[in-house]
Amino acid sequence: MAWIERLAERSYGVLIGIWLGMVLGLGALYWLLTPSILGGLREAGESISFDLHGLVTAIYFSFVTATSIGFGDVVPVGVVRALAVLEGAAGLLIFGCIVSKLVSRRQEELAEDTHRITFEERLGRVRTNLHLVLSDLQAIAGDVRSEGLAWREGGSVEASEGAALVGARDAACEPIISQLESTAIVFAGELRTVHDLLYRPQSQPEEIVIEGILANLAINLEEMRRLFTALPQARRRSAFLDSTVRAIAARAGEICGDCVPREYAPELKVWMNRIQDNARGLAAGGER
Repeated sequence: MAWIERLAERSYGVLIGIWLGMVLGLGALYWLLTPSILGGLREAGESISFDLHGLVTAIYFSFVTATSIGFGDVVPVGVVRALAVLEGAAGLLIFGCIVSKLVSRRQEELAEDTHRITFEERLGRVRTNLHLVLSDLQAIAGDVRSEGLAWREGGSVEASEGAALVGARDAACEPIISQLESTAIVFAGELRTVHDLLYRPQSQPEEIVIEGILANLAINLEEMRRLFTALPQARRRSAFLDSTVRAIAARAGEICGDCVPREYAPELKVWMNRIQDNARGLAAGGER
């Protein structure tokens, strides 16, 4: 029922105040009704006295009834029986609301702890994966240099190298392109997580944590930009790789000091702007 839901939304202080008010108020009512023909309270077979002792006895009976203890030393008669039944039910209802709030609060605390742990683990995975992506990019760059696959200054293979050498270079590019595709997919996923962290945060980590993630992201983008500048044929030979890199550049380009909703420290904005600069360079490298 709606009124029960509204009652359950009350604070602990209000609920306890309502309970105490009910106990004291009905205790006084029991005492006032005792001399009347409507009934009252009896102790040891006699009606309680209409004095201070009787008032204390009536309040005692009200407490016992509201807590559903029911010692039986004081009993209601007449109409007071109905009041006692209603008081017992109301007391159980209010106590139920208090217990429900206690359980609900504990569940919320457990849910917050679980969310915090999960969120921290997620941040840890982001940092780890960004380090792995950087290691992969650096390893690929090393392979490119060792195999002599990087295009020479001017953007094309020298004519003197001959068609056979060009074919060999293209064949050597294939495994590197496969590695780049795999690395780019992982990088795109982690970039999406960082983007959501900045634009749709469910929890807000400390700025030092964000700074570390943004620094890793900027370094990864810079390494990727340099790699594709040296090896533009990789994107030309793989449409999937090219589309993935374009998606990375577009999402990274949305990260800048003036674009993120929250106001961050100046040093974080520097990293954000560096990310955007590298994103522009990565996007320009994909122009055909």
